[in-house]
Amino acid sequence: MKKKVLIIDDEELIRLSLKEGLKDFNYEVETAKDGNEAIDKINYFRPDIILLDMKLKGENGLDIAQSIKKIDDAIEIIIMTAYGDIKTAIKAIKVGATDYLKKPLDLDEVNVSISKALKNQSIKRKLEIYEKRESKTNHELIGESKVMEDTIKKINILSKNDSVTVLIRGETGTGKEVVASSIHQNSIRKDSVMLSINCATIPSQLLESELFGFEKNSFSGANSRKKGLLELAHGGTLFLDELGEIPLDIQTKLLRFLETRKFKRIGGLEYIEVDIRIIAATNKDLEEAIRKKEFRQDLYYRLNVVPIFIPPLREREEDILKIAKYFLHIYSNKFGKSFAGFSKKAENQLMKYYWPGNVRELKNIVERIVILNDGEVLDVENLPIELQNNPSTKLGSAGIDDFTIEDNFSLEDKISEIERIYIKRALDEAKGNHTNASKLLGISRFALKRRMEKYFD
Repeated sequence: MKKKVLIIDDEELIRLSLKEGLKDFNYEVETAKDGNEAIDKINYFRPDIILLDMKLKGENGLDIAQSIKKIDDAIEIIIMTAYGDIKTAIKAIKVGATDYLKKPLDLDEVNVSISKALKNQSIKRKLEIYEKRESKTNHELIGESKVMEDTIKKINILSKNDSVTVLIRGETGTGKEVVASSIHQNSIRKDSVMLSINCATIPSQLLESELFGFEKNSFSGANSRKKGLLELAHGGTLFLDELGEIPLDIQTKLLRFLETRKFKRIGGLEYIEVDIRIIAATNKDLEEAIRKKEFRQDLYYRLNVVPIFIPPLREREEDILKIAKYFLHIYSNKFGKSFAGFSKKAENQLMKYYWPGNVRELKNIVERIVILNDGEVLDVENLPIELQNNPSTKLGSAGIDDFTIEDNFSLEDKISEIERIYIKRALDEAKGNHTNASKLLGISRFALKRRMEKYFD
């Protein structure tokens, strides 16, 4: 997508010559003869760079620069002046200008200045994104099982097709965000940002503004313009985790964006076009949600262009020890320990366990035992109680090996029973602290609250 340049100068000849010259450098260019026209064009043209004359008829360019920065601080301003001196440069920088050019202008010099301003804009944009993003430590995509080999092959194909929308499905804790990150990091978008949002942890009234942004004064408390994640992720990837929790009205807006790649901020009048890839993930049964009219069928088809299913850890037993040893190495280094591996008995217990929390549960358990123990080899007694005491009996009273499907069996009821057991145990271990309990379970505090309401209220 071409970068946009707005030229503000009261001399028509300069406006026209600069416009034609910059078009040859592959910029999209608009012009304005005064401050009022410039403000109007900023609101619909949304320039990346502004070339602003220092002295317009009856107007001071620095005053206009201040007004522009109040509208959108991300716009880079380059001052043009026939009266270049140190004082002018200092004044320009104070109001937020990136550079200033002395007239008469050299077109190559203008292009160099714009290029520097765009690099500066990119750096500031990344810093803004990193400040917004919660710091996370992702693990690698690990696995030698046949199902993981197939998943990795699909990831490699999708990485080469950077515009294809992806839907990742799998149980909680299977590593859906890791797969999304892998697709992004192996694509041509890898030098741009990947932003993530958990749609279940943000109240519905805030989710829309987080995704689409809003204009100043569009609602009570909107004291300035805010760019949403769709806009901030321009050129990169947006990962929508727990997609199935998005309210229906926002689903409609998201569908419209996926079809047109354009959207309006809340309170905005003009469409904004961005170049991003959408990767979505859910552990929810979307087909059932569609039947219950909780999820739009047309959005499902639009997102489900290339689906990836991540199997639960219990269905790829050959990966369990490899993943456990990987985390052991990571956390041993992190906490200054010297663990070299697990004993054979401990490995057997790890292999027998059902892992209802999947890779996230394995990661959390390894981190916990590394913190609490010392030595070179982790043995059975170092494992949590739930892994020591017949680890295959995690389906309530019946173990996996001796489990039988009885008459009137309900898989949904059995899964609910598992959830209820683990939630109660986590709450007991956390002594009723919901935040700590949600961390033990590897789910958000909001998700824990919903499940508690379901099972205990």
